[in-house]
Amino acid sequence: MILEIDWGNSRIKWRLQGESGTLAAGADAGNDLETVSGSVQDALPAGVLPDTVRVASVRPAADEARLVQWAQSQWRLTPWFARSLAECAGVVSAYSRPGRLGVDRWLALLAARQVSREAAVIVQAGTALTADLLDERGVHRGGYIAPGWQTMRRALDVGTARVRSLQGPPERLQLAPANNTEGAVEAALSAMVVGFVQNACQQLERSSRLIVAGGDAGLIGTHFSQACLWQEIVLDGLAVAYRAETGA
Repeated sequence: MILEIDWGNSRIKWRLQGESGTLAAGADAGNDLETVSGSVQDALPAGVLPDTVRVASVRPAADEARLVQWAQSQWRLTPWFARSLAECAGVVSAYSRPGRLGVDRWLALLAARQVSREAAVIVQAGTALTADLLDERGVHRGGYIAPGWQTMRRALDVGTARVRSLQGPPERLQLAPANNTEGAVEAALSAMVVGFVQNACQQLERSSRLIVAGGDAGLIGTHFSQACLWQEIVLDGLAVAYRAETGA
């Protein structure tokens, strides 16, 4: 039994993998390992314990140390942490210092390469909005990082006295100009997201797949009909990296 963990900026995703595939999965907002622990324990079949814990983490070292202590206290297991490398599983990093590339972005590149040799633009829309370009040879062509929808909204709420916005993203991206403050903020954020994705897609010479993931991925899909929603892309890439690096 394998426990996979994707610890992002604002939530922890996990899934249990057995020989037949995914047995259970979940996501918990925040950084509370105790909540995750309870969810995982409830999902484990009676008498079954994980024999491997593998992790994708963008958290500080102190949080990763807490996760190690948690896994050791629960099951006497030391987690395996994925790290961004110069090359792995047919993908070559664009970074001159590969370890500085966010591991979530790196693992998404690995997952995309395993399912197709076509070029791809991979957009992850969460606390941060990122886009990474992968060409048909498996070469990472670089990427973009911007504030995510909610992060941009909060910046306006905190940085201005009277500009207020909707508390969450709309059901669809709205690009038409608005006749009220909340709508104007929504339209501007929509335009920024659309422009961000369009610009990333234009950087590859040939037509490419558009893959979207993250909490606001569905919102992007309402505008880009060609977008492929792949919410498990980081966890799928984690499995690719583990096999490539350990041979297991």
